Amino acid sequence: MPDDRADPATEILDRLTRILNKAAAIERRPVDIGHGVLLYPSEVHLIDAAGRHPEEGVSDLAARLGVTKGAVSQTAKKLEGKGYLERVRREGDGKAVLLRLTERGREAFAWHRAYHAAVNRGIAGEIGRDDADRLMALLARMEEMLDDCPAVQAETIRRFRMD
Repeated sequence: MPDDRADPATEILDRLTRILNKAAAIERRPVDIGHGVLLYPSEVHLIDAAGRHPEEGVSDLAARLGVTKGAVSQTAKKLEGKGYLERVRREGDGKAVLLRLTERGREAFAWHRAYHAAVNRGIAGEIGRDDADRLMALLARMEEMLDDCPAVQAETIRRFRMD
């Protein structure tokens, strides 16, 4: 059996798998930021995206979050019901729907930004611009790899069955 430690790609992917599993566990836990309402991570992420990109429509926010337009619409409807945002039509474009944060939504947005500032503080001093650029390039390649996985998996199964 080969020693996987000799393969840097395997070590990186093993670490990334652990990180993703830990992140997934965090992503399953809803949070109450003090309003007596549970906000699920998908809701907090949409609040954050709407707060950071107020001029982007539902389709753009869906692409930014890596989810479907339907998922954003469903989450927006829930957040509207909870009083965190409202859906409005873009002026001059009756089709485009924008998500506007309410006062409660702006509080949740501010909480989320403060939370990430506290969490990110631990690595902010460790990463310089060159490191960040290299890491972003590596992450972009990893994202491409994940996008290619279904085709690679199917091809590997096909070849495996031929042997």
